[in-house]
Amino acid sequence: GFHAEDVPHDDPNFLVALAAFMNRRYRARASGISGQLDGHGVKVGEKFVVVTLDAEGRHVHTPVSVTDFKTGSSAVQVGTSTFRICSSAQLGSVRVEGVVNDKPFTAQVERGAGKNPLALRVSHNGTQIEAMVLSPLGARLQKLMPYKAPPDLSKYLMSPMPGLLVEVAVKPGQQVQAGEKLAVIEAMKMENVLFASQDGVVGTISAGKGESLAVDQVIMEFA
Repeated sequence: GFHAEDVPHDDPNFLVALAAFMNRRYRARASGISGQLDGHGVKVGEKFVVVTLDAEGRHVHTPVSVTDFKTGSSAVQVGTSTFRICSSAQLGSVRVEGVVNDKPFTAQVERGAGKNPLALRVSHNGTQIEAMVLSPLGARLQKLMPYKAPPDLSKYLMSPMPGLLVEVAVKPGQQVQAGEKLAVIEAMKMENVLFASQDGVVGTISAGKGESLAVDQVIMEFA
C-alpha cells in the first residue's frame, strides 16, 4: 500500500532538476555517436521542459535550463531556484551520488523503469517521480496530445500474476464483504488467495475453475 509519489519532499524541485541534469548528460553522450547524418545530429541544448504527473494524473510542464561549467558541475534553473549539481555517476547506473549546492546527496535515477518507457524515474528521500525531459518544441507538441483518463478498474477482480485458477469461492449475485475470499490462484506451487477489497455484489464471473490466467486477466466483475 506504499506509494512513493505521496511522500512529501522538502524541495520537490530538486527531483525535477536532477531529471534535467541526467537527461542532459545522456544527450551529451548521444551527441558524440559517430555516423550521424549531417544536419540531423543530436543537439544537447540548454532549455528543456520537464513533464511530470500531478495527483489527478494530468501532465505538469516545468521549464528548466541546464548550464554546464568547465569544473564538471551544472547549474539547473527551475523557476526561481538554482541547483548547482556535480556528480560523476556513470550513465546507466541506478544510484546517483553527488553534491547539490555544496551538500551531498544520493538518489536513484532509472530510464524506462516506470509506466512510461520514455521517462526517468527519480527517487530521493522517499519521494519518487516519473519525468519526461523534452525540448521546448517537444513539450508544445506533447500538450496537443489528448488526455486519456485511466480506466476505472475498481469493479473488476483481476489476476495479479500468471497462474491456474483453482477455486472460485463466490457466485453471480452473491453479496460479499471486504476481506471475504473470492478466488484462489496457484502459481509457482503456491496458493494465492484473493480477497474482496470492499463490500459489493458479484456480477459476472469471466473465468472458471481450472483456467490458466494471464496477468491482469479479469476473473469477475462486480455489479
